[in-house]
Amino acid sequence: MKFGTIRDLPVEHADCGWYNLLPAPPPARPVAGPEAADWAIVGAGVCGLAAARRLAEHYPDQRIVLLEATRVGLGASGRNSGFVLNYSPHGVGSGADHDFERRYAEVLSAGVDELRRLVAEHQIQCDWSEWGRLYVSAGSDGDHHLADVRAAHQRVGTEIRDYDATALRRLTGTSFYHSGLWAAGNAIVQPAAVVRGLAATLPVNVDLREETLVTAIHRRGDGFQLVCDAGEVTADRLILAGGCYTGGLGGFRGRTLAVATYGSMTRALSAEEKAAHFPETDELGLLPASHNGSTVRLTRDHRLLIRNSFDYSRPGRRPPAVPGEAIDNHRKALRARWPALGDLEFEHNWGGSIAYTRNQGALFGRLAEGAWGVVAGDAGPVARGSITGKLLADYIAGAESALLSTQLSLAKAAWLPPDPILGFAVNRELKSIRRAGAVEL
Repeated sequence: MKFGTIRDLPVEHADCGWYNLLPAPPPARPVAGPEAADWAIVGAGVCGLAAARRLAEHYPDQRIVLLEATRVGLGASGRNSGFVLNYSPHGVGSGADHDFERRYAEVLSAGVDELRRLVAEHQIQCDWSEWGRLYVSAGSDGDHHLADVRAAHQRVGTEIRDYDATALRRLTGTSFYHSGLWAAGNAIVQPAAVVRGLAATLPVNVDLREETLVTAIHRRGDGFQLVCDAGEVTADRLILAGGCYTGGLGGFRGRTLAVATYGSMTRALSAEEKAAHFPETDELGLLPASHNGSTVRLTRDHRLLIRNSFDYSRPGRRPPAVPGEAIDNHRKALRARWPALGDLEFEHNWGGSIAYTRNQGALFGRLAEGAWGVVAGDAGPVARGSITGKLLADYIAGAESALLSTQLSLAKAAWLPPDPILGFAVNRELKSIRRAGAVEL
């Protein structure tokens, strides 16, 4: 781990539909001067929240400061499509390491269980639903990947059910899709509400400081000095949980790349529109079988979310606005599926970056003396982060378990080449995906 000035400071588009639909939160309490703590955790997404909660249980007499650059719910943990996945086969083909699949699914399933427990225990109002998810295909590229999705779920023992074109049309109100596969065991949620609820129910020895940007980390004796935009925090021990920005903080550098994805959310459907297009369901959670397809949600309040389009992104170096091409793609996807709703107003457009690795490898463990890190990248990050943050705290405290042993057995994230080589390779792969799955958008 390298200490010093932070590169790639967090930059996210200010708008996020999930966040904007929630009531205004209480005023932030940023760091505004010198503070001291036993622990400093950087990043209040699912990983940082889970680590803080579990650390507080292990060390109830110690002060834990949890630092968030913006507001809880405005990072990647609140900007996603709201799927809490017990397993995600994207990136897993027929040649996959099946033992890795089993262990990976074990960790994600534990993450769903942990989040389900916390939502119930603290009565977090986040539209939690056990609806499952439906992988859908509209063309040959989707069909090819749907076969891999089916085989992968069978290998890990997920309950699945096939949908033909007639069943899909009846459920989704569109003839766009011609084959699908429903899978059980996950949840669909309002993601910003989940993380805000988790933050509001932290133990009393966790002090959440939002709107506090960490600009430098220095080693000070046996501890750390975190320089913030309006103060500083000195801490004996440190955890980095900043998602795709963790590399810039000094953790897992050269092991992650950032991919920006974009979403748009419509106004709520009228009762007449809902009855005409979705008479058999009050919610939907559609995942594309093709890597280039569109994720679609029909939310509890009957809004349509369309999420597609992606590009390679260096954290902190993206334009702050959603590209017009992405919004055009969302409009195109909406019209292709529901022509009569094709001009429905988009009330919110937003984007955000997520960390990916070359091998779905683990970003977990000790970074330096007194410093640890955790990132839940790749597929299924909400479930993965909910459990790996907790497991990291167990690891630090020496609390052994079979699940921790499984987490530690996962391969580490593979090294990535630096830019411009990395950017060239990723952009080439993204172009190939777009060409192969053009009809799925």
